[in-house]
Amino acid sequence: MRLRKKKGDHSAYLADRMFWMLSVLVSAYAGILALLTAFAFVSLSWTEVMKLAIYSAVPWTVYLLHKRYVLPDTQSRHVSVFLGIALLLFICLGHPQQLPGIWNVFLIYPLYLSFFHDRLLLAVWGSASSLIYAGSLLLYVDSVALSDVLAVLTLAAGSLLSAWLGFWSQNRWMDSVRQAADAKNREYAMSMLNGLVPIVERKTHTSCKEIEQMGRLIKRMLREFPEEKVYDWEVDLLSLLHYVSRIKWPDYVFEKKGNLTSYEFQIIQEHCHIGTEMFKGAPAYQQVITALLFHHERCDGTGYPAGLKGGQIPVLAQMLGIAESYLAMTTARSYREQLAPEEALERISAMAGSRYEERVVRAFTKSLELPSSPQKKAPIPSMVG
Repeated sequence: MRLRKKKGDHSAYLADRMFWMLSVLVSAYAGILALLTAFAFVSLSWTEVMKLAIYSAVPWTVYLLHKRYVLPDTQSRHVSVFLGIALLLFICLGHPQQLPGIWNVFLIYPLYLSFFHDRLLLAVWGSASSLIYAGSLLLYVDSVALSDVLAVLTLAAGSLLSAWLGFWSQNRWMDSVRQAADAKNREYAMSMLNGLVPIVERKTHTSCKEIEQMGRLIKRMLREFPEEKVYDWEVDLLSLLHYVSRIKWPDYVFEKKGNLTSYEFQIIQEHCHIGTEMFKGAPAYQQVITALLFHHERCDGTGYPAGLKGGQIPVLAQMLGIAESYLAMTTARSYREQLAPEEALERISAMAGSRYEERVVRAFTKSLELPSSPQKKAPIPSMVG
């Protein structure tokens, strides 16, 4: 359990436990055989006893070497699974009594591999395990009938099929669990961020209506980009996170009427990183993190924080940047008056090809003119404040 908690990797835990369980089972078998010998129920020579000791020591040696050298140095479990097959071969071939039934362990092995949730690993080593089980017939070729061959082949195929069925059913179950967990995490994140909205509203003197307005604009623009796979919850979270990101700015910045100093400008840029700070290492939020991080990039390379150009800037980030500019222009600031919606749109249109991609600007323009009926166009969204 300590290994699983430390590494957070269930496949490493499974690989480690695989060798541990094999070592325990072999040692238990050897111990029982030694007891039976001690009480004269079984007769073993000293040579056979020494072989039995070696037989039980090898799995523990492999277990310790695997734990010490293999697990820390590689994320791939193919080496671990190969060593597992090699150890099983040693256990079967080195068994003191050479019981035919011991080869059934290769029927169980593919089922165990299905728990690693690795399609390639199961395909390669599950098939190898089934082939080894079928090949074990060669050791008893003198006493094997055709019916035995068919039975063994059927069992090998059934084991592999059962492993794949287990793999698919586990994946479906894990997907549903992961989706439920993601939904719960999103709900928690939205709740936490919404709790900060009143603070940001008082701090910035900017209405929280901006969140809804920005989300509505981005969703309208996305209709022009069906190839962009963006969920509504991502837009809602992005709009909310963008608004709350201003909590990192000093209070006096919102009242300052002159130009920002270079130091103050650096502080302002920090709001782009709030998504990375909050959701680092969470793949489900990667699109939101990237859009917020790069929404101040410009097609001509004059933006920040990375100085990206043209197609290097994600479309969603450009949409956020345009929506932010439009809402900022049409909202009164301490250092300027607000612009009329038509004038703000004209200024943004003039930036097509320089600050924003032309196709994104066209989508934005269209988002402000979406018809609500064949005869009437929807008005430009109400502004902040």
